[in-house]
Amino acid sequence: MIDVEVHQVEVEVWSVDLGRERPEHVRLLSASERKRRAGLRREADRTRFTLGSVLAKVAVGRRLGFAPERVVIDRTCDHCGRQHGRPTLPGCSLALSISHSADRVLFALTEGVPVGVDVERVRADIDPAGLAQRVLAPGEAARSAAEFFRYWVRKEAMVKATGDGLRAPMSDLTVTPAAEPAGLLRYGPRPNLRASMSDLTVPDGYAAAVAVLSASPILVAAVDEL
Repeated sequence: MIDVEVHQVEVEVWSVDLGRERPEHVRLLSASERKRRAGLRREADRTRFTLGSVLAKVAVGRRLGFAPERVVIDRTCDHCGRQHGRPTLPGCSLALSISHSADRVLFALTEGVPVGVDVERVRADIDPAGLAQRVLAPGEAARSAAEFFRYWVRKEAMVKATGDGLRAPMSDLTVTPAAEPAGLLRYGPRPNLRASMSDLTVPDGYAAAVAVLSASPILVAAVDEL
């Protein structure tokens, strides 16, 4: 019998709640990040932005041996040039993704492989049937809010990994049924896309997933610290 080594893509995933913010975290932000933070009207939004940025700076700094404040995150929008686009690390092979919902903030980091992460609070007051046409592909069905958001985070993570973002209708993606392990079955505009995804362990009342542009299985390295 021949042993075949299966390569895995390691994804470092950091997860914290809003209560982890500290006054000193703001000092780690760049001038443009502080400006963006100041422009957010709600305190919770400012906290989410701060924690997402700080998680990225701490994780990347640790990986590269830099102080967190030296880590530069470029968020230049491809359409308008403002600093609110997909985050990247100039001159670095690391890829990152940030997501937040309610009081939960997630950050994902990979080496050389595009990554997307998404977390959503499961809202029991939504009507899955009413949103199905916009989110679910033919053949997909959500019997509950929990199942609906499982589809949602898988698809959102994938369009973040590709960089398509909100330009890609979620109904263009077909993923595995909510009760099964996460996987991409079809991506209409990208029929030859090689990608993997995984559901993430998050507190009750949330759903989360991560996706990478690689056919290799994902190995999640969970980090719960800041």
